[in-house]
Amino acid sequence: MNFDIVRQFPDVTTLNLGGGFKVGRMPDEKSTDLQVVGLPVKEKFEEFAVETGRQIHLEVEPGTFLVANAGALLSRVQDVVSTGEGGYEFIKLDTGMTELLRPSIYGAQHPISLLQSSEKSEAKDYVIVGHCCESGDILTPAAGDPELLATRALPLAEIGDYCVIDGSGAYASAMTPKHYNSYPEAAEVILDLDNAPKLIRRRQKLEEIWANEV
Repeated sequence: MNFDIVRQFPDVTTLNLGGGFKVGRMPDEKSTDLQVVGLPVKEKFEEFAVETGRQIHLEVEPGTFLVANAGALLSRVQDVVSTGEGGYEFIKLDTGMTELLRPSIYGAQHPISLLQSSEKSEAKDYVIVGHCCESGDILTPAAGDPELLATRALPLAEIGDYCVIDGSGAYASAMTPKHYNSYPEAAEVILDLDNAPKLIRRRQKLEEIWANEV
């Protein structure tokens, strides 16, 4: 950590280190241990105080760390398609890059599960895609490479199954390509402390998309 800029401004009382704390969305990913990363930061601030006599206030921006795994995207299976031998089994959802853009641009990985009326013992490897008819509208890209397809092992999917995409509490709604292909903004629901659902953003009406056209 470099305090050189702080030294140049004697009136500075706060140093903001920003965010970027790793959040483990997938089962094999580890989240940042704040106790581990915080100790050397604490020591540097204490050393600067001893050296200069200035007590600098630390600020961080832990938004994603706090809420990434607190949100999920609920969708439904619109179609199940096979491209035959040597191809893929595809699950097509009624959501996609219009609600969750991270996989399309980063190759980001999100846990995905099916909610079905009956438990199925058989599973298949599926590529999961969105509803935008774009080559980049992929919800299961290869890790870190949005140009490559990857598969997920899921129970046999049927049209109408609910599909849950976890880890969608940060950089989902805030970074969607608004009104792409004229899809209205999705509704948002929050669970209160009693786990009661509260609508905090209604689904947008289609006519509101062109309301500003003159």
